[in-house]
Amino acid sequence: MFKRIADIFNSNVNSALDRIEDPAKMISYMIAELQDTLTKARTSKAARLAEKTSLERERGELLKSVARWEDRAKLAIANGREDLAREALVEKKQATERVRSIEAQLENLGSILSSQDAQLSQIADKLKEVKDKQQILVQRARSAKEKKKVADTLRSSDSSELAGKFNELESKIERMEADAQMAGYHRASPTDEFGKMESDSAIESELAQLKASMKENL
Repeated sequence: MFKRIADIFNSNVNSALDRIEDPAKMISYMIAELQDTLTKARTSKAARLAEKTSLERERGELLKSVARWEDRAKLAIANGREDLAREALVEKKQATERVRSIEAQLENLGSILSSQDAQLSQIADKLKEVKDKQQILVQRARSAKEKKKVADTLRSSDSSELAGKFNELESKIERMEADAQMAGYHRASPTDEFGKMESDSAIESELAQLKASMKENL
């Protein structure tokens, strides 16, 4: 009965995550299994208690029978009937042996019930723990599944292929940067060129006038 608990909690984590896509369903399944195990354990304990009650009742009746057969044996001896006294003592002996057998069964049942109480407590505690941590466990299971998926993806990827893709991306970015620089470059318009020529001509004219003035002063 209690093997289910070990099957649930001792299973390999990775294989469990691989088998069950939805961690919430996995946790719900665990709770359902624990509840079912707890119900069956309580049913088993109830049956043992009923058996104990029945044996205790039988032992009580047998103890009365032992006393009654002893009284009859005494009565038979008092009346000179040793044959009946012997029969009464035989019945008393059989009843006494049955009492001893029942007491041994009751002692064994006591050990079983103590063990069941401990197991029931453990199952109930584990069930409460799972219910209390249900949301946290679901989040942790999903996180573990996602991390495992990422790790599998990285492990299966070819490093040289990744390097090639990175270099290709870097080249594309460099081309984009060059295009952006070219887009900001403007060739000089004809108007700008004429303006520069006119400015240069005025400077040359002023320079010639300055030279002529200096010669006249000499």
